[in-house]
Amino acid sequence: MNAQMKIFFDALSDGVAIVNKEGIVQYVNDPGNTVFSAKIGMPFPDPRIVKGVRDLAAGFGKAPLSVPLPTQLGSPAGCIAKLMPLPIADQYAIVTHIQTEKQFYEMTLKNFYEFIRIDLARPIHQFAQQLDFFSEEDSSPEMQGLVENGKAISERLQRIEMLAELFGTSPLVDQERLLFETMITSALNAENKQLESRGLEIYLDGLDAELPPVYGSSIWLTRALRELINNAARHALPKSRLEIVLRCTGTHVILSLRNHGQFASKSLLQKKLFVPFNQVEEYVKDKKASGSKPGSTPAKGPGLGLPICQQILHLHGGRMTVVEGDGDDIIEFNLELATGAPVNDTQVLDAQQAQRYAHDMVALMQRMQSVRVAQAVEKK
Repeated sequence: MNAQMKIFFDALSDGVAIVNKEGIVQYVNDPGNTVFSAKIGMPFPDPRIVKGVRDLAAGFGKAPLSVPLPTQLGSPAGCIAKLMPLPIADQYAIVTHIQTEKQFYEMTLKNFYEFIRIDLARPIHQFAQQLDFFSEEDSSPEMQGLVENGKAISERLQRIEMLAELFGTSPLVDQERLLFETMITSALNAENKQLESRGLEIYLDGLDAELPPVYGSSIWLTRALRELINNAARHALPKSRLEIVLRCTGTHVILSLRNHGQFASKSLLQKKLFVPFNQVEEYVKDKKASGSKPGSTPAKGPGLGLPICQQILHLHGGRMTVVEGDGDDIIEFNLELATGAPVNDTQVLDAQQAQRYAHDMVALMQRMQSVRVAQAVEKK
């Protein structure tokens, strides 16, 4: 092997082996030896790899070819081998990515969620209830300050508990028949303090239209709307307008929410927006800049609200997308949910529920027929 290529492969953390078209080992780096025992000049020890190489050499396979590979660590799915030809005649690279580190972090995250959900959920709610009791018993400025700080901590702990519930266990999604008007009204009332503090004007359009119902959990879907509204309000320009528009597109209700104010970089918009804690680094910097005053909260949160919202929608068979609006300071969220049928229709419906479901399906089919007729007329 070329000396420079050897230096390059030796520096990689992934396991690499080079074999000829017959599967005879020409080279193996140190990480590769943690995954498999291969001796130079001998056939590669895993017959599946040898077969894959021979298939590629004969033109029967398409590179890169993926092969699951057992490891010396005892895990049958410890790594994945990628087989591909090299720009050297009759030479093939076997590149492996060891999964052990990934599995460690996945298990750690799962255990964290379970710990929060099982061990801390009840104390968090008890703490919140006790704060109200202390506030009523002692109205001194010192106690009220402590209560406000405690409520801020409690609210953050409850959102982490919510995150654990959503991402750790996939909560049971109820099959309630829900109207968007009711849920939006509840969400706006719950976030009224935040909206008033920013001096925002609320523009609503489409609530008076004949919107079909959706099925799911009113608690979770209202929470999704709250998180979306809260996030948009926190990042809106003061005394600007928050626009909420609803429309029906046959089988779906789409809620579009616009705010005026840049809440994230374009790179975050494209990749990390729905990853929990995606803005912790910026959040910590803002917290330090504010002097770390007790109870102080930077305008930009750690990145919990939108991941919570997206996961709730996902569990209801919906989705949320983000697009840039007409100007640099306008961001538009599109929240989409299916109408006319429960996400999971395996549960037994009583007679009244069945009648409502049948009525919704008839209305949905009529609406879809009207849309098709209107489109046909436009084409003429």
